[in-house]
Amino acid sequence: MNPYHTPETAPALASAAAGGTGPSPQTRRSFLQRLTVGATVAGTGVALTSLAGMASADGRGRDSAREREMLRRARVAFNDIRRHENAHVPALVALLGVNARPKPTFQNLAQRNVVAFVATSQALENTGVGAYLGAAPAINNPAYLAAAGSIALIEARHASFLNNLRDVRITTNLFGTEQNFETPFTIAQVVAAAGPMIRSLNGGPPLTFDPDPANRSPANDIAILNFALALEYLESDYYNINVPRFF
Repeated sequence: MNPYHTPETAPALASAAAGGTGPSPQTRRSFLQRLTVGATVAGTGVALTSLAGMASADGRGRDSAREREMLRRARVAFNDIRRHENAHVPALVALLGVNARPKPTFQNLAQRNVVAFVATSQALENTGVGAYLGAAPAINNPAYLAAAGSIALIEARHASFLNNLRDVRITTNLFGTEQNFETPFTIAQVVAAAGPMIRSLNGGPPLTFDPDPANRSPANDIAILNFALALEYLESDYYNINVPRFF
């Protein structure tokens, strides 16, 4: 089952897999209904109409000081997420050194509106959380495990913020399940989710590693970090393309 086809996750990536750049009109209407009820940014209620108004050229939707403050907070948050993802890439490249994969070529990253952008962001961040947790038991080098854990925790903060923004309970995962303990994702689940946005690996290693903790090895550590690096390149490009457009 593709996680992006569940009601409480992000259909925007499922649309991207079919060659689109955003959700269907019916999906957008469901986003509007859910988010207009009221999500939160830094503890302040914000409606989808406010975020959508932020993207308009004439500034409609910025009618009150309260609304301007809500939009300011959203702008700060998304620029912070962009900065974090941009920092994750060189950190993993430095760990891998000469073994770092080339940057893949991506597709369908540009989102057609703020609604699609927020939904796809939620999907990407929740995918990252599950991906890192799924890989962690197979990491051999304690320093690599610590680095991966540090990135994973930041991804989890992003996911919680985005869940909250979309009026979903903060520990809901990509599959729409509210949880007390995070769910690790399999390699196949991660590839099914992120793969449609990757056009070419540009000669880099395949998106796989040995997930069996009994087979920990330095070579497998390199495969795991390169797996993570592909996802971080994707997130970095995604936010670099979309944040300046909408915020």
